[in-house]
Amino acid sequence: MAQQTSSYRNVRVYRPGMSQLGGYKPPTEQTNPPAKKPKKKHPIRKMLVFVLILVIAAGVLIKSEDGLGPFSDAKPDTTLSSINSKPLEESECSSNTQSKLIVVVLNLQHIWACNYNKVAFSSAVVTGYTGNPADVTPLGNFKIYAKETNVVLTGSDGVTSWHDPVSYWMPFLFNQYGAYGFHDATWRTPGQFGNISTSSPNASHGCVECPLATAKWLYGWTQIGTMITIKAS
Repeated sequence: MAQQTSSYRNVRVYRPGMSQLGGYKPPTEQTNPPAKKPKKKHPIRKMLVFVLILVIAAGVLIKSEDGLGPFSDAKPDTTLSSINSKPLEESECSSNTQSKLIVVVLNLQHIWACNYNKVAFSSAVVTGYTGNPADVTPLGNFKIYAKETNVVLTGSDGVTSWHDPVSYWMPFLFNQYGAYGFHDATWRTPGQFGNISTSSPNASHGCVECPLATAKWLYGWTQIGTMITIKAS
């Protein structure tokens, strides 16, 4: 909820980051066990091991060339992390004719800021959880209708509630569930952006959740009326 603007008072805003199962909990740090000192090996034993490795490597190489190697039936990695390599290779701005357009691709968990057909900025993000209708990031074309800083987003979705401050808030849609927009999410770890599936309860509550630096850049680059396109893939 934007406390600084009277028109936004008591507006239900869906804040990304809260788990549907009771709230996001950052992963606990794990300490590495002390390294064990390597055991000394007898010179002859080391040589035998080396020869054995060479023999095995040669056998693998021969089988691989015949299509019989251990990797011949390997399946491609289709995890979200693997899919997210695509934004580095392809641009969603190539056919854009507008001076400013933000493209959000949900299955990639990535956004592009387009200056005509050039990429002005791109970033990994977190979008809405598909397991709850109120939390689904809406598809379609929208416009940023407000820009605010240092506001508190407050709301609930029938499962949980939240009251969280954000530094940058750029809403683009208000419907029966509340307001949806771009904002920073400092409760996230850097590695979560771009790597949380929309089918995960730890996805957002519908907003496009950005790293702080991304939200700051968008706030400075966008203006009221900047177009947004959100698509599934």
